Amino acid sequence: MSALWQILDPACVELEIKARRKEEALAEMAGLLAAAGRIESSADLLKALMARERLASTGIGEGIAIPHAMLPGLEATVLAFGRKRDGLPFDAIDRRPVHLVFLLAGPPGSEFTHLQLLSHLARLLRQPEFRQGLLTASAPEELLALLRSTEEEG
Repeated sequence: MSALWQILDPACVELEIKARRKEEALAEMAGLLAAAGRIESSADLLKALMARERLASTGIGEGIAIPHAMLPGLEATVLAFGRKRDGLPFDAIDRRPVHLVFLLAGPPGSEFTHLQLLSHLARLLRQPEFRQGLLTASAPEELLALLRSTEEEG
């Protein structure tokens, strides 16, 4: 399993997403991945993400959402990060707004790795100091350095 900091491209980090609703946020983040050349179609990813959201919200509480999907045509797992300082309605399990969004998409056939990455990310996000660092990072590179140092500390 690759480290998350190795998967996250700085071009796929948005420190202030413009969206005001869940679907808009997912579209904006899928657009980041497409603009960076990490996926071919943001529309296809958005469709897969919305299908997943219909099963149950990926808003896991504590101001965090981890939308994820399997996307045919991907060669490797991709990751995007978006932050909304004033919060975003996301149907989270605690009914609170979401401020931190990690979008994960993987190729079909990599479900085990996909679940490992989701679990790893969820464990990292339980750390209050890590969440605070994500909220205050002032540049994508700073956010990636925080992710790397947190992962390397174990």
